[in-house]
Amino acid sequence: MGDIIFTTAAVEALKNQHPNCEIHFLTLRDYAPILEGQLHISRLILLERNAGFRRLTELAGKLDDENYSHVFDLHDSLRSGIIRLGMNSHCSVYKKPRLNRFLLFYFKWNRFPPNFEVTKEYVNFMGLQEGALTQLYISVKEKERCSSLLARFGVAPHFLAIVPGATWPNKVWTIAGYQQLFDLMHGKQAVILGGAENTVCDEIAGEFENVVNLRGKTNLRTSMTILSIASVAVGADTGLIHAAEALGTPVVMITGPTSRETGANVRHTGSQQLYSDLWCRPCSKNGQRRCIRNEQFCLSGVTSKEVLESINSVFPEA
Repeated sequence: MGDIIFTTAAVEALKNQHPNCEIHFLTLRDYAPILEGQLHISRLILLERNAGFRRLTELAGKLDDENYSHVFDLHDSLRSGIIRLGMNSHCSVYKKPRLNRFLLFYFKWNRFPPNFEVTKEYVNFMGLQEGALTQLYISVKEKERCSSLLARFGVAPHFLAIVPGATWPNKVWTIAGYQQLFDLMHGKQAVILGGAENTVCDEIAGEFENVVNLRGKTNLRTSMTILSIASVAVGADTGLIHAAEALGTPVVMITGPTSRETGANVRHTGSQQLYSDLWCRPCSKNGQRRCIRNEQFCLSGVTSKEVLESINSVFPEA
């Protein structure tokens, strides 16, 4: 999900520099809600996650028929590679820094430039001017519906959105950390967002009166809309936190095994990133590797007071 959001910076830059261009965007159907209402995308081409070789080559032929002037592959995945092989059109492929990441994770040899930022990498690769940020869109009607939904749960305007879960558990901040944060948040309301599989939502929610747990009660688009009307979003390096930033909501991102070299970075004014600067960090692209230590100090070293201070710095009136 995060990778899709990162590419929207390139979409914005392309449309800013070439306002009359028509942009077609190929992605998995699962991710269509992320790009719903995207102002600068003329056509979404959706692919099923279980599409086989035959379906991919058929799609390649259909894409060839469009006679695109430019084709960019920003993900360089197995699927996109098969599609490219079936196309006669020239395709420019962004090569991910896999070797640099391997050297960083396994040998702690950092060959990345100090200012490495994946969204700028995409923009530069496409020959565009820097400056565009990730951008997602939510309609006024969607915001009104979600405001009414939250009101039914007793949530007033000016609330915090909490996204505690992640695809890989090693990215998740401590349960004790979240609960201590809720104890310290006097006068602030928090809304917890997560899918049905994110049981950590229930674990941190407890019996706190100022916390509304919406785990499993919202789809992706509704979660995005709630994030768009929140005053600040707090969570791990995960898709919904990146979505919050792209929707204009400042975030407090708590990162452990991932870092800016893997795409775990904040990009918008007001957002803050918290982490413990340890020799073993980062250790993987998405947090899937098992921690080599008996405790994940990269996450447990971030205190609830630090998180609250970051929240207050962007949301002092709450």
